[in-house]
Amino acid sequence: MTLTERQREIIENAVEIIARQGIQELTIKNLSSSMHISEPALYRHFENKHAILVAILEYFAGWSVGALTEIADSEAPPEEQLREVFRRHISHFAESPATSGVLFAEEIFKNEPALARTVLQIMATAERTVRGILQKGINSGVFRSDVPLDNLVMSTLGPLRLLVTQWRLRGYDFDLRRRGEALADSVVTMVSA
Repeated sequence: MTLTERQREIIENAVEIIARQGIQELTIKNLSSSMHISEPALYRHFENKHAILVAILEYFAGWSVGALTEIADSEAPPEEQLREVFRRHISHFAESPATSGVLFAEEIFKNEPALARTVLQIMATAERTVRGILQKGINSGVFRSDVPLDNLVMSTLGPLRLLVTQWRLRGYDFDLRRRGEALADSVVTMVSA
């Protein structure tokens, strides 16, 4: 998705509202007010709030695919690739906390199939990449082979999501990068042979 400069500005302001006040306060009225523009002016750039949320998710999806591809294509050993999946995503969320509020806000997806599809695509890409990293580790004897691969994938990605969700719900009151690094080490230990 190619965005204009004004669309990027709108997305940045939307992310700020979500970060400060929560996703329920992201309305066209609040967004136009925070940007000091009229609601009709905002509608010239996005059809509705849904389109703004889609743009936020698609931006994250593009970033995530790029980061995961780079990690998977690297020559690093599988255990370091797994740590890097954590590092990159934790750093992204630490720099843009509201992204987690959109990505992990299941309540907004109930009646929004397009948003749900985008999130499922993001999850599927992460699962494929982590599956490939784990398989490389299993094949080389670094990771355990006595647990079904599907379970290893879930045991790897689940803690990342839980940590970021706790951080968001607690008002970002702890050092996400430090805790993420420790969690990555623990996950690598759990999956190691």
